Amino acid sequence: MEFPTEIVGEKGYITVIGNLDTQEAGESLRVAFNQLLEQGKRTVVIDLRTVQIINSFGIGKIISCYKRIKSEQGSLMVKLSPGYVKETFELLMLSPLLPIEP
Repeated sequence: MEFPTEIVGEKGYITVIGNLDTQEAGESLRVAFNQLLEQGKRTVVIDLRTVQIINSFGIGKIISCYKRIKSEQGSLMVKLSPGYVKETFELLMLSPLLPIEP
């Protein structure tokens, strides 16, 4: 499983395909995130618009990415669609840490 990355201007984008609820998906996110950091991107957007299921494992991986990029004075944002994943982010009050990119 691989999550595609793209660079647009100063931002790096990761498109999560499928669900973010397994070790394999979490590892794919970590690999894609590290690729963007190695390319010098300090603003990363994780696109979760097609994700239907996310659990504590997936949230934990996103928080790990957040901690890493913050330690390098960067920022992490997410793209969300209305539904379960957005409701989960709102319930966990993650918006102050992970701004939602329009």
